[in-house]
Amino acid sequence: MRTIGPIAEHEIDALAALMRDTIQPLAYYNECARRAELAKYTADGLRSLVAEDPQAVLVARDSSGLIGFCVSRYDDGTIWLSWFGTAAHARGRGIGSSLLAALAKTLPSRHAHKIWCDSRVDNKESQSVLERAGFRRIATLTNHWFGQDFFLWEWSP
Repeated sequence: MRTIGPIAEHEIDALAALMRDTIQPLAYYNECARRAELAKYTADGLRSLVAEDPQAVLVARDSSGLIGFCVSRYDDGTIWLSWFGTAAHARGRGIGSSLLAALAKTLPSRHAHKIWCDSRVDNKESQSVLERAGFRRIATLTNHWFGQDFFLWEWSP
């Protein structure tokens, strides 16, 4: 059985490891971008996000432990979706879509009216999940963060 909800304190170290294992091998990011992202999502960094907003970090769990994550932050009436991902052994089971649906349900309590995020232009897997979840691509950002190209996405009810 799978559950999705805010991260618990005792799960933060495991989530930091899952995020590291997910981000480190991604070929979509250059080395500078990968290093910067890994530096943000340490256990201490995740604790800071949760201390500021208890709904900033949602996780998917099953009997084996954490199998997915969704990290976001409030940004002037919108929610910025920083990361979502699924453990390698749990991919293809709709976990990413379930996490995005759970994130959408947090909008009213966070006083937000839409979600924004970006994806690398060559990250077809992420784009597919975002499209299925109802996100629409609103811009292409060339030579942007870390000199790479991104798509900007938006979801609103």
